[in-house]
Amino acid sequence: MSLTRYLPSVLTSTTALLLSSVAAWGVEATSNTWLNVRSGPSSGHAVVDTLYPGEHVEVEECETNGWCRITRPGPDGWVNSDFISPVPGGGGSADPDCRFQLTIDASGPHLSIICGGGGGGGMPPPAPPPSPPPAVQACFYANTGFGGTQTCRGVGVWNSLPGPLDNSFSSVRLTGGARAQLCDLQNLGGYCRVIDADTPVLGPLINDRTSSLRVFTGVLPPIPVPPAPVTLSTGPIALSPTQQANLDNGAVGPAGADIRYVVLGPLRQLQPVNGAQLARGDGSNRGFAGCSTEAFSSANVPFAALPPGTYVCARTNQGHISQFRVNGFSGLTMNLGYTTWAN
Repeated sequence: MSLTRYLPSVLTSTTALLLSSVAAWGVEATSNTWLNVRSGPSSGHAVVDTLYPGEHVEVEECETNGWCRITRPGPDGWVNSDFISPVPGGGGSADPDCRFQLTIDASGPHLSIICGGGGGGGMPPPAPPPSPPPAVQACFYANTGFGGTQTCRGVGVWNSLPGPLDNSFSSVRLTGGARAQLCDLQNLGGYCRVIDADTPVLGPLINDRTSSLRVFTGVLPPIPVPPAPVTLSTGPIALSPTQQANLDNGAVGPAGADIRYVVLGPLRQLQPVNGAQLARGDGSNRGFAGCSTEAFSSANVPFAALPPGTYVCARTNQGHISQFRVNGFSGLTMNLGYTTWAN
């Protein structure tokens, strides 16, 4: 049912117009909740009935305060428009995500239908927030064409790559204005190549040969000078079976020990103790810079992996970086030469 209502002829001023009700809509709606139907357009009027959630009604007119007159089988009356919604296909909208909105202009109050957050005479939906800018980083790939294992780095310098990444990059992808410098020696030494754009195939001079790198933006900065390592302790250590040694001061004995000479049946092993860790790596002389980036472990190192001339990196139980060389054996005694740094 759709009824037409007219403004009372006695209300002719602008104020009276804004306080009057609009012409009949006859728009079908449903109640969003248990909703009181009142005898007049405010909560101060008497309750004449109650709508149940989902009950269908027709909206005939609305006042400027947001109260609308509804008709239905049963007592007609007034309800707050905040608690009713248009019925899809019922003179409102086919979009189920719709609601009523009351607006007022020079001609008086108007009931609008807002669907999906906008339209229907209401305010347009807010613009979505802008997408965040891409991260400033370089991603390095083990295979050409950006394939294989991916390693991404933000702005910074890596003077020495850990074992699994050393000499392993074949392609580079950049985002956020990043640039990358790849060098075939540690501390950005030797041959270096600057990458300014996505590079699916690195040239033969640097492919699988990167040992240090940096990621930067803008002009290529000068090569940073790494701080010179400061020696904490250095000297020889003669370690016999079952003995322990402190790599922070070279003392043989249990006090502050970092390594122990253990014998397990026919096997002889070097065991890190008291929280110290070892990294044999490739057995080369890596110095402070190389040992600082090693992957340390609490696992024992068998003597079979420690022939004379082998270098082993260590992190002492005091957190210092250390390196020792297996100089040889005198009978069962292992002769070491060690250096531990204070950095």
